[in-house]
Amino acid sequence: MTKNVEVEQESETEEVEEPKEEPIRISKKTGKPVRQMSEKQLEHLRNIGKIAREKKKELSLAKQYETKAEILKKAKEEKEQKLKLSKKKYEEEVETLEVPTVTKKPEKKIKKKVIKYIEASSSESEEEEVIIRKKKKDKPPPPKPEPPVQEQVTIQNLRQKLQDQEAASLAKLMMPSYF
Repeated sequence: MTKNVEVEQESETEEVEEPKEEPIRISKKTGKPVRQMSEKQLEHLRNIGKIAREKKKELSLAKQYETKAEILKKAKEEKEQKLKLSKKKYEEEVETLEVPTVTKKPEKKIKKKVIKYIEASSSESEEEEVIIRKKKKDKPPPPKPEPPVQEQVTIQNLRQKLQDQEAASLAKLMMPSYF
C-alpha cells in the first residue's frame, strides 16, 4: 500500500512542476533562443562531470605520490652521502691518530773470536786450526710494550659508532614504505 501512495505522490509533484515555465534564454553569440536539453542529456552531463572529477582527483593524487617519491629518493641519497662523509671522516681520524711505533733495538751482533793455534810439527808444513766461539747471554726477552689504553678505547669507540650508523641506515633502507 505504501508503494501506491508513493506513486501517487510522485505523479502529483510532476504535475506541479509542469506549470512552472522558465524564461527563454537567448544565446549571446547568435541571438537565437537556446534549445532546451532533454532529461537524458542532463543526466549524461552529470555523470560525465562525476567521472571527470574522480579522474582529476586521481591525477592529483598521482602527482602527489610522484613528488613524495622524488622527495624520498632525495632524502635517501642525502643519507647515503652523509654516511659516506662520516666514513671518510672516520678513516681520516684513524689515519691521523698517532700510533706510537715500537722501535725494536737492533740485535747485537754476536762477536766471534777467532783463535789460531799454530803447532809446531815434525814436518815442515804448518797446520792451522780455527776455533770459533760464540758468546750467548741467557736473558729473557723484554716484555712487549702495549699501546696506551686510552688510544685503544678511542679507536674501538669510533669503530663502534661507524658500525652502529651503518646498521641503522641499512635497517631504514630495508623497512618497507607504504607510500
